[in-house]
Amino acid sequence: MSGVLRRGSLNFDRHGSRGSLDGNLSDETKQVPRTPEVSVIALDFRRHSNDLKKDVRENENSDVSPRDLSQDIDSDVISNFIGHYRKWSFLWTFILCLFQVPTTFHLFMHVFYTTDKDFWCARPPHLMNVSVFEWRNRSQTGNGCSLLNIDYNEVAFDNGQWLNWPENSSNAGYVKCPEFEFSDVDGVAQTLVQEFGLVCDRQTMGSVVEMCFLAGAAVGAVLSGWISDRFGRRHTLMIFATIQTFVGGLLAFSRSLTMYMSLRVIDGFACMTVTVVGFVLVVELVSGKWRTIIGILNILPVAISYVLASGLAYLIRDWRTLQNVISWPFLALLCIWYWLPESPRWLLAQGRIEELVLLIRRAARMNGTSLPDNFEKTLEAAVPVSAAENGNCSEGDCTAAQPNPLFVVFNKQYLRTTLLTLLIWLNLIIIYFGLTLHLNNLGGHVYENNAIAGSLEAVSICISIFVVLKFGIRRSLIAYMLIPGLCCLGTNLVPHGSDSSPGVIALAIIAKCLIGANNAIIPTYTAMQYPTVVRNFGLGMGNMASGVGLILVPYVWLLERYDSLLPLNIMGVCGIIGAVAILLMKDVN
Repeated sequence: MSGVLRRGSLNFDRHGSRGSLDGNLSDETKQVPRTPEVSVIALDFRRHSNDLKKDVRENENSDVSPRDLSQDIDSDVISNFIGHYRKWSFLWTFILCLFQVPTTFHLFMHVFYTTDKDFWCARPPHLMNVSVFEWRNRSQTGNGCSLLNIDYNEVAFDNGQWLNWPENSSNAGYVKCPEFEFSDVDGVAQTLVQEFGLVCDRQTMGSVVEMCFLAGAAVGAVLSGWISDRFGRRHTLMIFATIQTFVGGLLAFSRSLTMYMSLRVIDGFACMTVTVVGFVLVVELVSGKWRTIIGILNILPVAISYVLASGLAYLIRDWRTLQNVISWPFLALLCIWYWLPESPRWLLAQGRIEELVLLIRRAARMNGTSLPDNFEKTLEAAVPVSAAENGNCSEGDCTAAQPNPLFVVFNKQYLRTTLLTLLIWLNLIIIYFGLTLHLNNLGGHVYENNAIAGSLEAVSICISIFVVLKFGIRRSLIAYMLIPGLCCLGTNLVPHGSDSSPGVIALAIIAKCLIGANNAIIPTYTAMQYPTVVRNFGLGMGNMASGVGLILVPYVWLLERYDSLLPLNIMGVCGIIGAVAILLMKDVN
């Protein structure tokens, strides 16, 4: 869930000019000052290599920051006073990364709730002394879904012998099992499949249950940006983190499949909102090259959470107990609500200068720096016109209403970019979540597979930062999309047979790790394709496509009933299509 969906961007015109929309579409250096979004993503990779070499050491004997950030091309009015990435920023970006852990748990634990467990038609109460092997061999089909149509009340079993078994039982036909028994290999622990009988003709309900969460997440992906833009990042994050915790806890007390599915929709919406808004807040607390670095590293806890989830699920096999464990302890994160800072750039965009001044003072105090006497005036001068229009717009000082961004992203200049963006995000999400949520479908040990995949993905995300800075973002993304696609298609070359699953699993894990790195980078690349005035909306289009991909993922895996490798073949084709789509996108520096 991760890193799929990010929103927002914006620069302020500090020179007070009043540009037109057309000017912004053709020249990124002329920003419309009334744009309400906030720049949360570093949009110029040309500067990164030099920035990594900059000496950011400070003069310890000075009361003020010795470096004048106002002369830094990566700086803005906020970073002039709190720096690009200092002690205050480090503390809060680290804490906010922790919010990715419970959201990943809520998404990923469904993999272990629905693990395969051996089952068969239940034995009548008076035949419980019959061994499972004897009962299954005598009374039902090999798949454990159909039972011989005889009157079992007339049948008995004594001293290893069947009594009153019908002589013509072979001609009796079969009926659906009225009830099921499951393997007791995990003792009294129950899976979701076991408790709600999601086997045989109800097996597809497992995909429907998963789709409920993903449908909620899809809606959250689209609406979370608007909600946080309207009500602020801080309160949106904490409100939905609270909903996530309590709804997640209530899931453990579900008494019916309907109740469980309904709560999962709400949980999915809350989890995706926490993921998106948490990311936005993290990158809005920093500036310069750190927006790219922190934006990617913010996805690192997601991969680590896969490993932790595998360990927890291995130790706790009962789904209700496990659901409580991944929900209620994270109430502790809600304790930071009072101290959690609002996004300084959102406050500036809203013209809430008093709150912004207090936030900057707290940040400067923690960073050990002094502020200029007139810094409040500097902030007031940087308030965008859109904020002033809410009540302080003087006559003749306001520009005309900005055109609908929907018309902009679909005009002749950006139509191809928008269509390719939709295609890239759709294919990316099908591959990433298709492998993340269904790696256990390929066989092997479900706990080991996911722990290994999570560990490798974490390493891949860290390496991707250096790969992007070295080889460029476009070429990196093409490789990160093409190689996973080829790995998925390469599973067809693995010899079929009882020993084929390790090779298939290995290729799938490689694909998952690389597509995970792609998932961490693609929002930044998408943002670089659009001008400032419609960049937030352009990212929203990618979010919409990813929401469709989330809903499709469970149904892609239903196709394995026709061919076990068909879902992987579809993902392989998606990888190739996605790579070609990125190749057709305009290059960026």
